[in-house]
Amino acid sequence: MPRKSTIGEPYYEREELEAAGFASLGKNVLIKKNVGIYFPQNLHIGDNVRIDDFTVIGSTKEPCYIGSYVHIASHCCILGSGGFTMEDFSGLAPQVTLVTGSDDYTSGKLTNPMVPKDLAGVKEARIILKKHVILGTGCVVFPGVEIGIGSSVGALSLVTKSLDEWGVYLGAPCRRFKSRSDKILELEAEVWKRAEQENAKAL
Repeated sequence: MPRKSTIGEPYYEREELEAAGFASLGKNVLIKKNVGIYFPQNLHIGDNVRIDDFTVIGSTKEPCYIGSYVHIASHCCILGSGGFTMEDFSGLAPQVTLVTGSDDYTSGKLTNPMVPKDLAGVKEARIILKKHVILGTGCVVFPGVEIGIGSSVGALSLVTKSLDEWGVYLGAPCRRFKSRSDKILELEAEVWKRAEQENAKAL
């Protein structure tokens, strides 16, 4: 029987995830059965990852990476052919959108995937979320953005340019509001310590 989630759809069983053909798959990966993942052969997933209801992830061309201790909440959308990286302890609140490939709306090129590629203007670039980055509900991140370690972005923010580390950002377009404490690195060390202890017990 499939494992039951707290509400809604059950999670995929381990055997089902392994059969999906991910590029790599860590331990304790929980993905709801109503999540859409396209081209899983390009997606690497670390340990202790949860992906919630109605999220869509497309990794069409470039390798894509989800680190360990990552949570992607419900109704998130990660699309485009530019690829993405979510490092350890990063997370997305509900309805976050990462756009790794975008049509050109200004230069007179055609705009949609059904037209000939030589007549369309598409920007493709990897999005990188460094460790401990958290994006609030409804954030939109554009192609080529890198968000530095430890930064948080408030709800409904529009991120069009890369952000420095250990900042609290918000707005459309988003701007740095204040600094974020790096003491969470001490808590990260405790998580890894406990994981090592659990692994030692299992041997």
